[in-house]
Amino acid sequence: MEKTLKYMFVADIHGNIDNFKKVIELFEEEKADKIVFLGDTGAGYYDEENNKIIADKLNEMGKKVELIRGNCDRSNFEELLEFPMYDDDTLYINGKFVTITHGHLNGSYYLPEYCGEIYIQGHTHVPLLEKRGSYILANPGSPSRPRGMDIKCYIIVDANGISLKSFTREVLKEILF
Repeated sequence: MEKTLKYMFVADIHGNIDNFKKVIELFEEEKADKIVFLGDTGAGYYDEENNKIIADKLNEMGKKVELIRGNCDRSNFEELLEFPMYDDDTLYINGKFVTITHGHLNGSYYLPEYCGEIYIQGHTHVPLLEKRGSYILANPGSPSRPRGMDIKCYIIVDANGISLKSFTREVLKEILF
């Protein structure tokens, strides 16, 4: 039997070290297999020190990390990484195709042609988890600059379903498979 995986998704940290450290702490507490940063992870050109701290930790985590390029991610951050960033990707997680992107090139109202059955994006800073037609749409919001609600969130995808969770690990919304 194939091993089931647990993925964590976060977005729009914008180089905030405190929120980055909390995300890593939650990743470890969740015992997730992989963490995906959905863009705007670095601090742009504004804070080289924070970019280096974040990149060093991500490089240390190696294959447990995937990074999607956001509209605020700059080459000075990407050059610190020992692995590539992508504009988008489609993952196969526990029998589900999961399309991931930052959201500035595509979004939940204009899904890409090649979209999997689950679509997860960042960019808007607004947490979202809903079923729309045959798709599940999700956005973890932003821990650094949340909009729509003043709650810092992340997304978990595991064998049972997909959950929008607060930084206190409370399940705010869940869709079971």
